[in-house]
Amino acid sequence: MEPQQRPLLILGAGTFATEVLEAAELTSRRVSGFVVSNAALRTADSHQGHPVYTADDLPWSPDEVVLVGGMISTRRHGLVEMLTSRGFTFDVVRHPTSIVSPRATVGAGTMIGAGAIVSANSRIGEHVILNRGANVAHDVEVGGFATVGPGAVIAGAVLVGARAWIGVGAVIRDHVTIGEGAVIGAGAVVLKPVRPHTMVTGSPAVVIRERVDGM
Repeated sequence: MEPQQRPLLILGAGTFATEVLEAAELTSRRVSGFVVSNAALRTADSHQGHPVYTADDLPWSPDEVVLVGGMISTRRHGLVEMLTSRGFTFDVVRHPTSIVSPRATVGAGTMIGAGAIVSANSRIGEHVILNRGANVAHDVEVGGFATVGPGAVIAGAVLVGARAWIGVGAVIRDHVTIGEGAVIGAGAVVLKPVRPHTMVTGSPAVVIRERVDGM
């Protein structure tokens, strides 16, 4: 069975997971539930009318379902890697109001929210979150497990490292590199490269913390 024909499981069971659910419903995907890492995070038996499972009690084999990210934290990679090691696979969910260039590529497990734009020749890695209204210009590369917040603008030929976090309404000028695990604060205006595992904020953005690893 093709991935888009399989029932969909959404990682996470919080407010953002609800947005993923809506995008899936609007594109006629069949959702069978939500998945959290462990019992401590399973605060209810159901979410939005669908059951909530832990990674250890899924009643399906890997070839019966397909998964997608519904957690905005870049630390979702731990749950994804656990499920991948067990043979589960991931698919892309796109809100129908998003615009993705046919010349762009989007990796498995990625969620593209309402009104988001991905322009020509951009490469979106696996398990990326492009939140509502995120605007990704041409020739941008976004590394795996990165999160791009609502309304963030990434200009042309930017490189965003794996597990980087770009906050709400941030603006990144063209040809800038955002290092792996870096954090760009909400509303920041980034005019020069950001080193890996560094947090910046302000306009223009300045370093306020080091030794971070996403959010």
